[in-house]
Amino acid sequence: MSLGKTLLFLSVPALLAPGAGAAAELSAPGGAVPAYFAREIVASVAAPRTLTTSASADTRLNWSLGYNFSSGEVRHARVECSDGLHFDAATTVASSDPGAASIGAINHHGGNVITFSLTSSNAGSLITAGDVLTLSGDHAITGTDAPVDCAVGLYDQPSQAQTGGPTGLVSGSAFAGTYLAFVPSFGVSVVPTIHVADVEANPAFGSFVAPNLGHAELGRSGVTGSLAYGLRDPDGSGPQNAPFNVEGVEIGLAELLDDDTVLVAGGDFSLAASAGDTPFDLDARARTWLRRGPWATALPASALATDTVVWPVGNTPFADGYVELHRRSGNVIHASDYTLSLRVVAADPAKYRVHGIDRVALGEIVRNGTELQAPLAQVPGGWISRLVLTNTGNADRAYRIKVLSETGNVVGTDNLTGTVPANGTRVIEDLGKVLTGFSGPNRRATLVVAIAGPNGQIQGLYQIVNPDQGSISNHVLIRPGSN
Repeated sequence: MSLGKTLLFLSVPALLAPGAGAAAELSAPGGAVPAYFAREIVASVAAPRTLTTSASADTRLNWSLGYNFSSGEVRHARVECSDGLHFDAATTVASSDPGAASIGAINHHGGNVITFSLTSSNAGSLITAGDVLTLSGDHAITGTDAPVDCAVGLYDQPSQAQTGGPTGLVSGSAFAGTYLAFVPSFGVSVVPTIHVADVEANPAFGSFVAPNLGHAELGRSGVTGSLAYGLRDPDGSGPQNAPFNVEGVEIGLAELLDDDTVLVAGGDFSLAASAGDTPFDLDARARTWLRRGPWATALPASALATDTVVWPVGNTPFADGYVELHRRSGNVIHASDYTLSLRVVAADPAKYRVHGIDRVALGEIVRNGTELQAPLAQVPGGWISRLVLTNTGNADRAYRIKVLSETGNVVGTDNLTGTVPANGTRVIEDLGKVLTGFSGPNRRATLVVAIAGPNGQIQGLYQIVNPDQGSISNHVLIRPGSN
């Protein structure tokens, strides 16, 4: 029976979840549950790494024989694993009924294959199909990119066991599955949240829509936050709470990551900036908090810029966290997407190779207000195209035009921003000054106009005029979701 390398794609469960279950057993009815080791373990063909797989029952290989022996009957077992595992010379095999089974010397064949004989007792209990063999030893691995799969079976003759394959294989005795799996040991998880900057605040976008008002809590849902940093549970409800380390026990975060590891958020943090020449001073950093637990002491930023904030999380895990951003009075809140990245420093790079985590979605700040669309705006020769924006409110309202073009037609743009006066109208007389050029023959595009004003105070119109013929066509701008 020959066993090739097989990739096992693992879905990594949530962080920090408890588990319970059984060890790696190839003959398990639902399939083998592997022993999960840290993918960060450094191992190569040139420099194999020996895992202490003899450390506990959870790291040993087990299987039921699947065959009832007669008195004095002899069969020959073959254990073959992926090329990435080498059996230690001190590997042993034990039976769950030692009085029934006599296990012969273990023969090594190329490092990843062993064979041995099994003889049933001449008196007393006999080897039965339900008897379990347990293989123990500290096995070397040559990498962690692929799992270690193993196959076992009983054969009639020792030469057949040495060769493998179907010849001489005892019916019902063959089992195969994954023995060792390698998974990322740590991670960052969060449920993104959305906060709305309010156009009707004074000044516009000077606070959030209730209940937050002056600050945003990204990643917070209800009382607790959703942000977690720490070890991964590799098997959900299984026996492991974290992957095993080289020594065959659950790994600790401090084994992997140094104290200098930081959590970095990306986005627009100008709402927290101080006034003056040093906008990202201590006061500004004190407006960008990492909360670790709903009632825990907040961790202020160690560094802050317009688009980046850094917190020194080190190797201390936490759950129920969120990011708290406070607006300094006088600042305008801008729309922005926010992400989290983990910048790691290895605690023991010779033993564990760690990799950072990039751009986990944290949430976003959006602005309410008005969006108007002209699905088809044209600037053909001999015609005049206009855009008309009306504001019935008592405050000037800024606008921004976004241009969407057809595939393959690159549109040059200019004059995309401006202001609609209070109780007034802004007429963009010539859209040719907005749509300045086209790479294709069609002089057309879609216009999306975002206006920082309440929806009920803003109206818009697209107009195209042929002055020679005196023809006029008016089209009320569309409000998304209302047509």
